[in-house]
Amino acid sequence: MPKIKTYDLIINPETTTKVVGTKGENSVGGPAFQTVNVSVGQIINLVGRSAIFTGTQSLLAYADDAAAAADGLATGKLFQTSGAGAAPLNVAGIVMVKQ
Repeated sequence: MPKIKTYDLIINPETTTKVVGTKGENSVGGPAFQTVNVSVGQIINLVGRSAIFTGTQSLLAYADDAAAAADGLATGKLFQTSGAGAAPLNVAGIVMVKQ
C-alpha cells in the first residue's frame, strides 16, 4: 500500500467520500483498533452539521469538572468553563474534557 501522502488531495469531498480511520479500544462491532473506512457523511452526522459549517460547537458550561459530573456529563465529553470556578477556572470559555 502506498504512503498516504502520495494519494491525491480532494479539494471538495462529497459526503460519500471515504476516509480511513482506526476503531477505538471500546468500539462496537469488530476488534479494537481495527482499520476501517468511514464516509464524510458519517463524520458529519457524528459531530453535527453546525460544528462542521460554523467551525464552532455549542458546549455546555460548568464551573469545573465536578460540576460537569454532577450534571451527568459523560467522561470524555467536551465542556467549557462558566467562569464560576476556583482559579484558574474562573475564566469563562476554557474548553475542558470531562475526566
